[in-house]
Amino acid sequence: MEHIFPRNLTAPTPKGIPFPEYYPYVMDYKFPVIMTSLYIIMVSLLNPKSNAVSRIVAKQKGIKITNTKSNPLMTAFIFLHNLTLCAFSIITFINMGSAFVMNFKNHSDSFTDAYCDRDSSLWNNALGYWGYFFYLSKVYEIVDTMIILFKGRRSSFLQTYHHAGAIITMWSGINSKAPPIWIFVVFNSFIHSIMYAYYAATCIGLSPPGKQYLTTLQITQFLIGTPLAISYLFVNDCLRTDMAVYATYINVAYLLPLTALFINFAKNTYGRKKKIPKTVKKID
Repeated sequence: MEHIFPRNLTAPTPKGIPFPEYYPYVMDYKFPVIMTSLYIIMVSLLNPKSNAVSRIVAKQKGIKITNTKSNPLMTAFIFLHNLTLCAFSIITFINMGSAFVMNFKNHSDSFTDAYCDRDSSLWNNALGYWGYFFYLSKVYEIVDTMIILFKGRRSSFLQTYHHAGAIITMWSGINSKAPPIWIFVVFNSFIHSIMYAYYAATCIGLSPPGKQYLTTLQITQFLIGTPLAISYLFVNDCLRTDMAVYATYINVAYLLPLTALFINFAKNTYGRKKKIPKTVKKID
């Protein structure tokens, strides 16, 4: 591990980040490994045996289920949690999206120079800064699962794989300064802007329509983003370090099964056999 990810080849500390003295610690490979390990252990120990599917079947059979409601303080916390992540995602998307467009305007004479960020202008102007915070947000999003477990609901394998993998893949992309990591930051911040707004609304009793379209958007980002990430492996001199190549392979290897898991989730939840009350399972 030390050989693959030597410290002297990690990306430089982005300019302007608060508490830059902590950057080397959270970008050390031990940090994401420890966080994902603790997360998986937490889910394994606290996950209840019942799941959303059994709850749906019980409703179909007329079996009464006792639901525990969140107290006002818990509801307020969940609302602020979702609202904060929504606002952060919007800010990240606006800054990264505008920087990405500007990068192509500034490199109008060479598409590949802009696409591969060969002069590191996208990294220096936005990706290094916002990508770092987006990586940290993936660690914080473990709270999503903690909320589910606190409510006595079961966290699915998709949920666990998604959150744990997001930490590792974002770390690998930012740590190696891999150009394709912009795909993760831009696409996912856009989806999360909508998703966390939806969950903020539902936790205070609102019922906005179109939850199934959130899953469709999530699947769409994978179907578009994965080929884009793969394309970087075939453009000459696009990934100029072995670490960037490794990071790209890690992201692609994560996205392929994730896409299949989301498609399976969509089929099971919104398929023809699911003309029943909406599932309460939260996947992000």
